[in-house]
Amino acid sequence: MFDDWAWRSYNRIMHEARKRKKSEPTPFKSAAQKRYKRLRRKNDIYTTKGGHKKSSTGSPFTGKMKRFGTDRLRFENLQEIIDDGIDFSSLEAKEDLPTALWLGGNLKEEVQHRLTQLAHDFMEYLDLDVEIKDLLLVGSMAGYNHSKYSDIDLHIVLDFSEISADKELLRKYFMLAKSKWNRGRTVMLSGHDVEIYVEDVNDDRIPSAIYSIKVGEWVSEPSKEGLTIDYEGVTKKVNEKMDEVDELQTLYEDGEYKEAYQFGTDLRSKLRNFRQAGLDKDGEYSNENLAFKVLRRSGILDRMNEYVKNSYIEMRSDNELH
Repeated sequence: MFDDWAWRSYNRIMHEARKRKKSEPTPFKSAAQKRYKRLRRKNDIYTTKGGHKKSSTGSPFTGKMKRFGTDRLRFENLQEIIDDGIDFSSLEAKEDLPTALWLGGNLKEEVQHRLTQLAHDFMEYLDLDVEIKDLLLVGSMAGYNHSKYSDIDLHIVLDFSEISADKELLRKYFMLAKSKWNRGRTVMLSGHDVEIYVEDVNDDRIPSAIYSIKVGEWVSEPSKEGLTIDYEGVTKKVNEKMDEVDELQTLYEDGEYKEAYQFGTDLRSKLRNFRQAGLDKDGEYSNENLAFKVLRRSGILDRMNEYVKNSYIEMRSDNELH
């Protein structure tokens, strides 16, 4: 069953992916990135031909120098992030569940219907006729650490053994399919993006807020206890990951497209595992999860993804020319 279905679905997704134009510009121009650029120029920490423009900030270089990118603005502490327009206080615990989804502690009926319909639409997109064992609302929109930036995390629970014995292959396929689904359409509910995930009925779940939309009750109720932020620890992890994104930028700007693509895809995988490890160990308020959120809200993850995408385009173009 899985082989025929997966092959049809895989070919459809890959065909849609190939429709993207090769001449897409290199963006990296989110609002946050533009702010960082202005601050870098203000602090004169660009590395360009001719060196520093202000001799007072350091000894100028007089010879020609190959531009290799930017020594990007460091987050010495999270106050800089707040000052630069990112409301880090949005990660702190709120008094109530998000009113966009909840009313008096109960999930709004129209929200329940909409999320259920989205799950069935996704299964129809996969062309996979299996029973949905459960439908879960998880993450910050099911708890007290929500914000205007929060996604609605909708988890579709299936019994993977009903589809294939190779659960890891199936898991990778669902990751590919949901990424394509999320990119191919804008799915919003009450002003929040909806992110769909597929999990196995036997998966271990993170000890956090989980609400069963199918059953209409809490699997694990949200709590305000332990919702504190280790600002110094989060800052350190944000800077470490930004170093790696800078390395990706250097590879891309040096024309090392194959190396940039491989490095970038590995980095994306590492970041997913990095976040998941933190969630598994310490939950929503782990340093790893909060660092991931800072990277996402500051535009760093968008920047990384654009480098990966454009490295692939350039790499394919080089192969076709040769």
